[in-house]
Amino acid sequence: MRAKPVLLLFALFLVPAVLFAGVTGKIKGKITDRDSKEALVGANIAVEGTSYGAASDVNGEYTISNVPAGTYSIKVTYVGYSSGTVSNVRVNSDLTTELNFAIVSEAVSLQGFEIIAERPLVNKNATNAVRIVSGDDLANIPVRGVASVVALQAGVVEQGGQLFIRGGRQDEVGYYVDGADARNARTGQNLINIVPEALEEFQVQAGGYNAEYGGSNAGIVRQQLKTGGSSYKASLRAETDNLKARGEKFLGGYSYGYSNYALTFGGPIVQDKIKFFLAGENTFQGDPTTAFWDGGVFNDLREDLTGSNLNPNNPIDSITGQRAVDIVDLVIPEGNVPGRKLERWGGNGTLTFDYNPLIVRLSGSVNYQKTLVNPTPIRNIFNQSRLFNDDQSSGLYSAKISYIASSKTFIDVTLGYQDQRQKRYDPYFKDDYLSYGDSIANAAKGITFFRRTLSPQDLRTNGFPFSRPGGLTTTGGNATSYIKRKQNYMSGALDVTHALEQHELKGGFTYQRYSIRNYANNRFEALYLTMLTNPDAARNGGAAFDALWRTNGRPNNFGYDIYGNENTGEGIEGAKHPTYYSAYLQDKFEFNDLVINAGLRFDSFDNDDFEFVDDPTTTQIEGPNNPSFDSQNFTVRETGVRKVKAFKTVSPRLGFSFPVTDRTVFHVQYGKFVQAPQLNAIYASTSTMAVSFGGQNFIPNPFGNGLEPERTTQYEIGFTQQFSDFASFDITTFYKDIKGQIQIDRVATTTGSTAASYNVLQNGDYATTKGVEFTLRIRRVNRVQGAVNYTLSDAQGTGSSLTTAVSAVEAGPVRPLLISPLAFNQTHRGTVNIDYRFADNDGGPILSKLGANVLFTFNSGHAYTRAKANASGGQRGPEEGSILADDDPRSREPEGAINANTTPWVFQLDLKLDKTVSIGDMFDVNFYVYVQNLLNTKNVLNVYPRTGVADDDGFLSNPLLSRAIVAGQGARYSELYRTINLKDRAHYWQNQLDANNAFGGGDLYGSPRQFRFGLNITY
Repeated sequence: MRAKPVLLLFALFLVPAVLFAGVTGKIKGKITDRDSKEALVGANIAVEGTSYGAASDVNGEYTISNVPAGTYSIKVTYVGYSSGTVSNVRVNSDLTTELNFAIVSEAVSLQGFEIIAERPLVNKNATNAVRIVSGDDLANIPVRGVASVVALQAGVVEQGGQLFIRGGRQDEVGYYVDGADARNARTGQNLINIVPEALEEFQVQAGGYNAEYGGSNAGIVRQQLKTGGSSYKASLRAETDNLKARGEKFLGGYSYGYSNYALTFGGPIVQDKIKFFLAGENTFQGDPTTAFWDGGVFNDLREDLTGSNLNPNNPIDSITGQRAVDIVDLVIPEGNVPGRKLERWGGNGTLTFDYNPLIVRLSGSVNYQKTLVNPTPIRNIFNQSRLFNDDQSSGLYSAKISYIASSKTFIDVTLGYQDQRQKRYDPYFKDDYLSYGDSIANAAKGITFFRRTLSPQDLRTNGFPFSRPGGLTTTGGNATSYIKRKQNYMSGALDVTHALEQHELKGGFTYQRYSIRNYANNRFEALYLTMLTNPDAARNGGAAFDALWRTNGRPNNFGYDIYGNENTGEGIEGAKHPTYYSAYLQDKFEFNDLVINAGLRFDSFDNDDFEFVDDPTTTQIEGPNNPSFDSQNFTVRETGVRKVKAFKTVSPRLGFSFPVTDRTVFHVQYGKFVQAPQLNAIYASTSTMAVSFGGQNFIPNPFGNGLEPERTTQYEIGFTQQFSDFASFDITTFYKDIKGQIQIDRVATTTGSTAASYNVLQNGDYATTKGVEFTLRIRRVNRVQGAVNYTLSDAQGTGSSLTTAVSAVEAGPVRPLLISPLAFNQTHRGTVNIDYRFADNDGGPILSKLGANVLFTFNSGHAYTRAKANASGGQRGPEEGSILADDDPRSREPEGAINANTTPWVFQLDLKLDKTVSIGDMFDVNFYVYVQNLLNTKNVLNVYPRTGVADDDGFLSNPLLSRAIVAGQGARYSELYRTINLKDRAHYWQNQLDANNAFGGGDLYGSPRQFRFGLNITY
């Protein structure tokens, strides 16, 4: 009978249940008599403004656990002794702040003491490299946004707008907000943007984290929101670059229609018991591209088309009897990319109930963003009214309930909910996507289709296509996808912490269950034609029309039916419900000269996936080489698939810290890490699968069945030394072995299979990364504060992304597995940040509270593969962009070894100047200006693989390729080509230099000089 409670407890410990991260730290120290050095027993230590506190034990030692990250004043009182307070004490999540008191008897002094603490430069309790940035630090740096500051830390690479940590792929980074998982499971990217003024601190742990954390192999970014204080505080920030009209220069830079407003308010509801903090932000960018954009003017461009291909709205010449051609003036504005816009709203808030021993913290983060989608801005320059809209919203909510059972034991129960939605649509017809390709419905909106049966014909001049006003084309005009997505999760976690002498034992479990739905369609003309040519079937519906819809529309749907209606069914096209749960146990042993952090983590990954098996309804042997595929109805037979079992694994973690002195610390870490693949690599509708199995299409982004988790083993050794009262440095070396990353491959089907050989995703890529990270911290002294971060790394593997080898797979028959530098590897990367600041009443009335912050960033460029200049297979014609188009990797033939070349070094200098003025005793007003890319350096971020430079794609400069075309298109062709395909190339063809197929993604050049002016009012 006694075994049943034990089994029940074990079952609860391993119950399927998201990943939650600790959001609290610990304060510990010793209370002694200043003169006799004797330990004082029973002294009271309190965290002012909270109910947290402790009493010193027989050794004079105390511990205050479960303290939310933040800055506090700590007060000590003891009968017969003068009381004292230490303010500005910083508590960091999952770390220990050491604070010792040496107090004096009242017989010696009746006067108490107050000390302003300095932030420690060495934390001897950390067993791995932890980079911490407080919210106060963010205010001075000449960049805005958490992601921009994360990119400055050692071990982190930013490339193409994505973050990579220690050679891991971009989907291997974990993101947490107030302990709740903020990662997008479909893409592996960050889902929540935090208002910078709402941030208490963030931590970047580039690997080596303890057993409490999982699901992220490369590193984690932990963001902690602010908590309301004991008094009311508010702030209002406003900044803009709108000092000139867009397209006009100001101090050598352009306005990009940027404005940002942020408001915060926090304080007590019930003094020291209930506190709140709220933050909201609105950002508007008239041109979020902020690119080197030269512009150009080309008058009287004559349409190339003739005869019946011409616009039927044009008049017929009475003499020639020919329809008039269109003559247009192409005016590309300088400075700003036309037809792009972004507006974002964000909010964060916390509500804390401090009724010790029960403490409840509620937190929420919401984002909403509207984007004007314009992938080919020059091509759409005559068609600004029908640019597609993309609306996205996300929310993350958590409730943490803490029960302090005793001074040594506390229990945390955390509940979480995440919600993310997206919709991309035509502004004229919105959800009525059938009307996108309906010529009658378009005519009612004033849009005329001509030449083709359904779609409007491009306006073509001098060999270049442009979308006509209001037009929507499938040949390169406006984006033509209708997309709607929903995903959410519900989660729960239980953590129990118990202090046992020098040990801190912690264990718990987490549970996370998603619901994911997707609908995407871009074959509007085919769908409209299906209804037009099958009116009876369209009216009656049923299985026959479903089959027509699948074969002609080919929707990518799950959680929605093929028509876009939300469904409640299960099976292949039902909503996906991946479920993850974990359990962990860890022990942190803290002694004077040794800290051990040992843990064990159990993970279960159920991706709600299926695999192909023998279909009992057929006589054929089936499976991946003969998938159960119905080629007539574009479906997969449910009898030929089975659900993939959950993958279970155990991961050990072990870290040591050796504090030689209070100023010298060594640390060593070893750990195994496991994460589920991004779910975009797994889920696809049966129609999408049918297209892959058909064999007639190039499928650059296929799906994968039965994908297993990706695994990483990491080793880390570090040394931290405080070499003066105000400066310290840290050197950390690491080595990682990464296995089971997702790669593209081809399945060769068996003889007699309905399916042709097809591309598929599977586990197989591997990588080894190693490097050295160096950080230098200088605490403010003589008005100067500084930081240096530098990373020397070598990241090599068999693939930089899921589909790196797609061209090799297409060429077949064997996919090569060669170790080469990864496309996002930057061998050298670093930042230098210097802040010079006058304190209050320092330097006279003019210089008082005046500051300057200089940020210098650099990197040595990233790897790419040179291509042969004469490669021509699969290339597009000049009327569709560069003849050397890089959007299809099959057209590139390597000139040498893969990723053996490197783009140029990148250097950038940013500056921020600010001055604070006090208005009475209530308000401080901070006026500031910051300049990004102060020297207006035109940094090359990517190059054309056939030339190795950013301003020549190898076409016009190679007469063998261009002579005949240039002669045939006329004198203005070369001038148009240089402007459209070279000067503004990265924005004409939707940034075709993508991470999957080329060399890292993003634009050819970095951003030009930008001025932003603002003020921040605090109360």
